[in-house]
Amino acid sequence: MEDYTKRTTEEVVNHHLKYFQACDLEEALRDYTEESTIVNMQGPVHGLDGIRKFLSDNFAALPLETKWVNSITHIDGEIGYTIWTAESPSYSIPFGSDTYIVRNGKIIQQTFAGVMNPKQNK
Repeated sequence: MEDYTKRTTEEVVNHHLKYFQACDLEEALRDYTEESTIVNMQGPVHGLDGIRKFLSDNFAALPLETKWVNSITHIDGEIGYTIWTAESPSYSIPFGSDTYIVRNGKIIQQTFAGVMNPKQNK
């Protein structure tokens, strides 16, 4: 079994993007610890139970058929930064951005901001 604590910031961010976009909850959760926090537009989410719910809700809004474009990824030491767009059956996201603070191969803090435009159901 892979030792996730030895991953670089770039490896963690790439792993996270891959498995988040694949809607793989268990694999995406491997990037976090019980002490991890995600701060998003609705407020902070703490620990693995909170992050599990946050990811599950996101996977419902952005299912497998979502089209993703990762336009920018910058890595600087413990910091990873991404800008992306997405089109799902329910949302058009012309701008999304995440910042990750990675220590010991895990995301300890993450921020998310995006413009999430709901689509009209026909």
